[in-house]
Amino acid sequence: MRVMPLSRGAFLARAAFVVSLLPTLVAFRFGTPDPTVTEWPLPEFAEPSSIVYHPERKSIFIVGDEGDIGEVSLEGKLLRSSHLGGDLEGITIDPATGLLYVAREGHEIVFEVQPDDFKITRRYTIDRTFEGNPNFLARGGDGIEGITFVPDSQAKEGGRFYAANQYDPAVLIELAIPIRSSKEKFENARILSSHPVETAPLSDVIWEPRHEAFLVVSALWKKVYVVDAEGRNLRSARIPGLMPEGLAMLPDGRFLISQDTGGLLVWAPPADPFAAEAAAEPSAKPAP
Repeated sequence: MRVMPLSRGAFLARAAFVVSLLPTLVAFRFGTPDPTVTEWPLPEFAEPSSIVYHPERKSIFIVGDEGDIGEVSLEGKLLRSSHLGGDLEGITIDPATGLLYVAREGHEIVFEVQPDDFKITRRYTIDRTFEGNPNFLARGGDGIEGITFVPDSQAKEGGRFYAANQYDPAVLIELAIPIRSSKEKFENARILSSHPVETAPLSDVIWEPRHEAFLVVSALWKKVYVVDAEGRNLRSARIPGLMPEGLAMLPDGRFLISQDTGGLLVWAPPADPFAAEAAAEPSAKPAP
């Protein structure tokens, strides 16, 4: 089919029509501007996947898919970074010691990391076995995507570790990691319990003490599942962002979101989106 050239008038008319549609197209692609969200672009840090607030240093630590770890100020500036290697998908902190614990997907390893120089001090390899199945966490599957530490002064290790497994299966697991009972530099971590979470894929988990519940993130669905301490799925809520992969909370109640597409968001919703009285949401659709 031959395409006839447009006259100057027709070209300008079509151009004006396209320009008039731009606000609609932008809103469809990115959503309308949200006054509760502030962007921290962080162009120098690729694909941030998980995030945690460090109460002693009053700063934020992030890890990324390209194997990087970084410290970010509360003004959204990257203070320093280092390359640890691998696909880093989770980060948490033991507030009693200030040490960081970083989850590497694939080999399913948890690193103990010093926050001041990013030195790896110990490594814990997660045993994939659970309830007699040696491949409960499937080899070659999409594995550990988030890790969180729940302080407990009565616990042997000073608290308990939990992790979100992305697929194969999509579960919240409790891990026995001997951070106090052993001084060995290379140790194993065992799965103590496993609880299915509603809809795969999972991308992060944090413990929220106000609700005494876990917040389990799914970047694809732009959702957070609220799961109680016994592993029961209670409710869910939408979160902003493009592929919002990681979640953390600041002392003032604002939330930090790391986007797999790049950059961080500071989210200040007018009400607690994860509370039981939060309005029910429509059924989820995949994120654009």
